[in-house]
Amino acid sequence: MPRVSAPVYAVNGGEVGEEALSRLDLERMQFASALNSNILPRVVGSMTLRPGLEHIADINLGDVRLLEYSFAGSNSSMLVPILSNNEMRILKDNTFVSRVAVATSITNGDFNSFAGWTDASAVGASANVSGGNLVLTGTTQGRAAARQTLSVAVGDRGKEHGLRIEVVRGPVWVHIGSSAGASDVLPLSVLDDGDHSIAFTPTTANVYIELYTDNARQALVSRCQIDAAGTLVLSTPWVTADLAAPRHKQNIDVLYLASRQFQQREIQRRGDTSWGVQRYKVDDGPFVASDGTVALTPSVYTGNGTLTASRPFFEASMLNRLFRLFQSGQTVQESFTASPANGASIRVSGVGVARRFSFQVAGTWVGSVRLEVATDDGSGNPGAWSTVNSYTANVGPSNYTDTDDNVVKFFRFVAVTYTSGTIDTTLIYTGGSQVGVARMTGYTSATVASVEVLSRFYSLSPTFEWDFSTWSDYDGWPWGIEAFGGRLYWGKGDFVHGSVPDAFHSFDDNVEGDSAPIYRSIGASTDRGILWLLGLQRLIAGTDNSEISIKASSFDEPLTASSWFPVDGSTQGSYDLRSVKCDKDGIFVQSSGLSVFALIAEQGTLDYSAMDLTEMHEEICEGSPIVSVAVQRQPDTIVWFILENGEARALTYRPSQKVVAWSRVVTDGQFKQVIACRGKGQDNVYFAVVRNGTQRLERLADLKDCRGGATNCLADGFKRFTTTASQTTFAVPHLNGKGVTVWVDGAALHDQDSLYMVAGGNVILPAQTAGKSVVIGLPYVGRWKSTKLAYGAANGTALFKKKRVSQLGLYLVKTMLDGLRAGKDFDTLRRLTVTKGDKPIAPNTLFGTFDADMMSVSSDWDTDSRICLEHRSPYPLTVGSLVMDVQTNG
Repeated sequence: MPRVSAPVYAVNGGEVGEEALSRLDLERMQFASALNSNILPRVVGSMTLRPGLEHIADINLGDVRLLEYSFAGSNSSMLVPILSNNEMRILKDNTFVSRVAVATSITNGDFNSFAGWTDASAVGASANVSGGNLVLTGTTQGRAAARQTLSVAVGDRGKEHGLRIEVVRGPVWVHIGSSAGASDVLPLSVLDDGDHSIAFTPTTANVYIELYTDNARQALVSRCQIDAAGTLVLSTPWVTADLAAPRHKQNIDVLYLASRQFQQREIQRRGDTSWGVQRYKVDDGPFVASDGTVALTPSVYTGNGTLTASRPFFEASMLNRLFRLFQSGQTVQESFTASPANGASIRVSGVGVARRFSFQVAGTWVGSVRLEVATDDGSGNPGAWSTVNSYTANVGPSNYTDTDDNVVKFFRFVAVTYTSGTIDTTLIYTGGSQVGVARMTGYTSATVASVEVLSRFYSLSPTFEWDFSTWSDYDGWPWGIEAFGGRLYWGKGDFVHGSVPDAFHSFDDNVEGDSAPIYRSIGASTDRGILWLLGLQRLIAGTDNSEISIKASSFDEPLTASSWFPVDGSTQGSYDLRSVKCDKDGIFVQSSGLSVFALIAEQGTLDYSAMDLTEMHEEICEGSPIVSVAVQRQPDTIVWFILENGEARALTYRPSQKVVAWSRVVTDGQFKQVIACRGKGQDNVYFAVVRNGTQRLERLADLKDCRGGATNCLADGFKRFTTTASQTTFAVPHLNGKGVTVWVDGAALHDQDSLYMVAGGNVILPAQTAGKSVVIGLPYVGRWKSTKLAYGAANGTALFKKKRVSQLGLYLVKTMLDGLRAGKDFDTLRRLTVTKGDKPIAPNTLFGTFDADMMSVSSDWDTDSRICLEHRSPYPLTVGSLVMDVQTNG
């Protein structure tokens, strides 16, 4: 009857499936388990009772979407944007950002009238109210501005205010100063279409607000008010049914969001308490060519006007489409009301009479202008300017013929001095061609659409040569998003759009060479197109048919429009859920929603291939699809998965150490969402959890606070307190009617054998002295079950032979034995020991390390003998290794 003391030096193999339990030929199986529930494998080789979940706030807002926002990883301040039905809130340091009550107000901030505001516009520009909006109409040379003086009561000086601005059509510039035109109270901010709340703190009796635009088109603002007291809530486009859709990517202080249903959005942080949600707008593409069968005619050179189609073409869903018109001939009209000021130019080429253009200076004015010329600098742009002639009175219309045949030149008017009036200038050249761009802002009919001119038109004649942007409600919006190699990439259908490098809002196809924007197909064999983009050592595009690795011509070469070679790295296909990044690996959910794969760069070829992370446990999700995923990097890399059934799974991931270890995470409630954000020391992992029918936001406790110290956070939905002198009552209303554990200053006052039932939302304890640490929360249990044991056979394998584990030795770290039970199954558990060195172990004894004689476990013989461990919170447990005394009958 062979007998062996079988060592298990590491216990971080994680849970494997029933079908894999007999794979004892694999080295990793000796570290694995048949059950890992609320026990987290550690990369170092140990396993620990998972940290508790701290109650942060009730978020009973219906379905929500948590967004990851990494903010100063070494900073203790934490920021979490939370989306709900058409709303966004911001959690800062575990409290919702809110506004205090102030008496400061803005007159007609809802723009029912212009009373209270002052038109501070330049000559020719204007600010007024129309249709419930502030309308700022700028010119090519003049700013449109509206100002107001705000009175600040003595009691409100030094208090943070919130300036709420809703922009219908931007951009709009805003600032507040202690004097008119200054920005010392609120620095200058540029706001685009959306809802913004910007914090400022006035310290004087009066402050001066100014809204303005320098663009030669209309800007519309529907609201400019001081926020009311209460939680800050911003408007968003996503209703409840859309919340699962947005993909997001952070760059500096901006979160970019993409969803098929809506135009892309930016969530902008201008300070911890200053946020905005606005449209992501691009003024220069990406464009595709029209079929040339419809002519478009603009009504204006600059500003706001219409496009008229030669036959029915426009649809209401084409709003926000860009139109780029290629026009023959060049007309530039400029009106100067200030100096110095430069006008737009015409481009002259050819020989002889082809170089003739007309010019005119008109109007009633006092000042001086000059006609200037510049030669092409070789890049298609003007070089140094020189004077052709100067004028102090009206002139023309007159003709001017340049004599430098075959030389490309540019001509413009410049206001040198200005005293009064309006200096109207005109340049008309019938040769050459130019390009103008407009955005559709309204639908009138199938042949007429309202537009705002983004890049001036040079002709009001019809043209059949025009391009349109590929993004609109009509054309659809991007779905995938990634920042990679200095570009912002968007995935839409089969195509990837890459911005100009280091210019995330530019797709200008006039940029040439390696910096040109990218608009290329990935060759996806599916009609759903790109589901996600992920920047690893290569840009990866996930579809429901394959995972496509996009190569350049050599590995270290950046992707460009001409160096673009997509190949299938995997043909598993992806679920409609974001992928996540772990260093050079990408982790994605396979198209079934039940399996998880890693994209790993192969040695030598550096191509990507897929590794099944669920191959040893095909049923880890138990048939419930994954609905949320996040990556925690510190203290260990753990990939968190939320299942549709409300349970969670954790994957401890360090393949270089051969650690790919699954564990189950269960709680008294249902998990709905998970995010992970960089934090100080340990990453911050937040869960949306439904308990008692109410949705809560809870944070995974730091591992260092789960070691049995004065503060010990091994409870769910817990709240922590620091006692005051003689305190007896502790409010935990979110746990009302529940049995809770109570930890007080290094010891369990109430454990799972003596739960305290919360009544009236309170826990009543004996009077406490001041300064004690108290943690109150829901209990949970960690369970671990060994795989099949195959030790001590005298002849071949020990499988299918009766055996018993008579004794068990555990190496424990930072553990209290009060919560630990062991046995051959979970029905026959008992305390591992109550003594050490023949002396009783006092309750709440924390062992820094525990390394005692082996202890009796079972005397039963069975062909499938196992070791089962159970540990109850709030007592800490970390198992470093174990030794089993196994006897085998054969």
